[in-house]
Amino acid sequence: MKILFFISAFALFYAMLGYPITLILLDKILKKENKKDYTYKPKVSMIISAYNEEKVIEKKLENITKSDYKNLEIIIANDCSDDRTVEISQNFIKNHPDIDIKINTAKDHFGKTNAQNEAVAVANGEIIVFSDANSMFKEDAIKELVSYFTSDDIEYVCGSLIYKKDDDISSVVAENTYWNLELKMREIESKIDTIAAGNGAIYACRKKDYRHYNLVSSHDYEMPLYAGLSNKRALYNKDAIAVEKAGATTEDEFKRKVRMQRRILTNIFTNLKRLNVFKYGWFSFFHFNHKTLRFLQSFFHIVLFVSNIFLLNEGPFYKITFLGQILFYLIALLGYLTKSQSKLLYFPLYYSMMMLAQIKGAINEASGKSKPTWEKAESTR
Repeated sequence: MKILFFISAFALFYAMLGYPITLILLDKILKKENKKDYTYKPKVSMIISAYNEEKVIEKKLENITKSDYKNLEIIIANDCSDDRTVEISQNFIKNHPDIDIKINTAKDHFGKTNAQNEAVAVANGEIIVFSDANSMFKEDAIKELVSYFTSDDIEYVCGSLIYKKDDDISSVVAENTYWNLELKMREIESKIDTIAAGNGAIYACRKKDYRHYNLVSSHDYEMPLYAGLSNKRALYNKDAIAVEKAGATTEDEFKRKVRMQRRILTNIFTNLKRLNVFKYGWFSFFHFNHKTLRFLQSFFHIVLFVSNIFLLNEGPFYKITFLGQILFYLIALLGYLTKSQSKLLYFPLYYSMMMLAQIKGAINEASGKSKPTWEKAESTR
């Protein structure tokens, strides 16, 4: 039991703190940078995923038409919306006849990945840029994404998603704190070699490199993975910026995290060759530390808690660690029950929510409840 206890404790510590520290040290030692080429200006197809986005679709179209990248076509990947998304889009197209915008409605409501697949099939661009309807690009975001495609071994580039700050909403503060660390890790991985995780709100790939994945899968996991397995690179450009609202309620954030974990078991147990560091080098190292250990976090928490129970009679150290775990979860529960905005209560709640989302995602996948479609978090619109 002691072995299980200490392995779990170390894995949790390393996943949350040890790996980021390791990356920072590697960054200082290796001192690598990614190149940019602003002279490369290919035709770009901008694909906007949309399902019942009547609240934001007009704002999104206005946002993209202000881009400083002009060799551009815009395709609305409509996932069979049944609200006014298409009507609003058609009116926008009618009022902007000088802009190349089209609506591509999926044959059936099979989710975001399917709608993207069908939109890519009609795209004319050499580079495909993807985005969500609620993610607003900075004017130079597309130019920045394209500038990173400096060689043929670069298959995927994602940008930096910034969540709007709101110091009065604890869920937003907690998400920003977690996300800022996440972006720093991606920046260093990208400079050294390749990233292990992408971003579904702002990313691009060459059309010739586009692959079709399981419809329950998401591009932000699969694209960097298959780039690495093909001995190509997936990069992160911090200067390609999109802005989005984080979930303003615990419930919305939980739903979003569960959706992100809907293929967690598959991601852990398939493509195990990704862990062959002798064949894939830095990619395997980054993927194991950044993704695989993260996917196993809730499992390590369960093992840590259960093994700690069996070790309670082994001395005061184990009694203290057990009480520490109980106290942490009680604080999280108190934060949930009181709906307190106190950061002291909300940060344990936020972390516990992420672990529960992993468990819920695994249960959904094991029971066949994971699906390619989902209900969006309204507070992010």
